[in-house]
Amino acid sequence: MNISFLYPGFLLFLLLIPLIILIYFLSSFYNKKKAILFPNFEAVERVSGTDIFSKNFISLYFNIAIIFLIVVGISGAVIHIQANTSSYSFVIAIDNSGSMKAADIEPNRLEAAKSAAKNFADLLPFGVEVGVIGFSGDASVYGNMDNSKIRVKGAIDSIDFGEVQGTNIFNAVVAANKLLEKRKMKTIVLISDGQLNVGDTGQIIRYANRNNIIINTILAGTTEGGLTEWNTISKSDEDIMKSLAFNTDGKFFKVQAKSELENSFDDILKKQEREIKIDISLYLFIAALILICIDWWLFNFRFRTLP
Repeated sequence: MNISFLYPGFLLFLLLIPLIILIYFLSSFYNKKKAILFPNFEAVERVSGTDIFSKNFISLYFNIAIIFLIVVGISGAVIHIQANTSSYSFVIAIDNSGSMKAADIEPNRLEAAKSAAKNFADLLPFGVEVGVIGFSGDASVYGNMDNSKIRVKGAIDSIDFGEVQGTNIFNAVVAANKLLEKRKMKTIVLISDGQLNVGDTGQIIRYANRNNIIINTILAGTTEGGLTEWNTISKSDEDIMKSLAFNTDGKFFKVQAKSELENSFDDILKKQEREIKIDISLYLFIAALILICIDWWLFNFRFRTLP
């Protein structure tokens, strides 16, 4: 394992650490020298049961750690490791058309689809790049290719019902291909009720095969259908979803309950040993924020033993 930096110039800010240490000891010496001028200083120290200046070391340690984490974070720290990971890059494409409001899968098809997508993201090994798309009459990119599961699941959570009427799977596949760019192993995880009403399956299959894209499909909905907001019954179309998967060397999953959306993803994860890059900047910022909160709590509550 080794580490690299996207912006190594920012590492110069680490020189702030010895400067802060120097300022700390100079100010501590000055404050202690000033404090001993008061005759009751030793009595205060005996009452508190400890040297009150020693407590400040904890704050110093926290400040050093916070600065280190922030500087390394803004420097774009990337870890390189060898791991057993998927050889594919994925785009999760979620149908957010009006028919996904049907409640044959509780609370509705869209929420069940988002739950399935997040479960899939959780199952992926480290280092796998994932993009997120929502599509109705048109396709929208909610998340660019990223190997951070936190950001991927955040993008999935942000998907809401589309404003353009219809279900245009072809546009979703085209948008996914643009996200995948020049990557050799390209896979789409398409979650939909299969109600294709813009374009046709033949057009989608030809485009996917021409661009070497595997489409794995997850059917979110039941054949019996569910009630929509217009008091009509919306049925899922299993044949379309099967056709898209089988004709692009993908896998088809038939799901009729929300709990079942967590199953059967291992078949589409082609694993191999390779070097992966993990951007840890976000995790460093989160750790720095946690330390800031702890330091604030200690300063305002734990160490305020004297009025």
